[in-house]
Amino acid sequence: MIDETFPLREKAFEYLFNLEAMTTKEAKRLWRESIKAAWGNRCAYCDNPPIDDKSLTVDHVRPKSRGGEDRTSNCVPACSECNHSKGSSPWQDWYRNQEFFRQANEDRIQQWLKTGKVFDCCLTK
Repeated sequence: MIDETFPLREKAFEYLFNLEAMTTKEAKRLWRESIKAAWGNRCAYCDNPPIDDKSLTVDHVRPKSRGGEDRTSNCVPACSECNHSKGSSPWQDWYRNQEFFRQANEDRIQQWLKTGKVFDCCLTK
C-alpha cells in the first residue's frame, strides 16, 4: 500500500524523478495507487469497495475519446461495473441515472475535478 504522506502528483510522468530508480510502468502504477488511496480504495461512483485488487480500475471522468487527459484531476477510482457501464458517456448524465446516485458523491467528484483532492466533508460514509 502506498504511504499516505506520499505526495499526489497531477500526471503520471511527474513520478519520473529518476529513471534509473523508477520505470515508466512503476511510475504509472504508483500514480494509479495514489488515486485509489485518496478515495479510500472505493469506487467514486457507487462507493463500494473492490471485490479484489483488479476490480478497482481508474476511470477517466472526461473520456480520452472526448479529449480527456491522463491527469489526476480527470481520473477517479471506479469498480469494473461502473467503469464499463459509464463507457464514454458524460459522467454526470450517466451518474444521475444510476440507482446508487447520491448528491454528496457527485459533489465529492466535482471537488476532485477542481482540486485533485477528496474532502472529508463530502464523504458519504
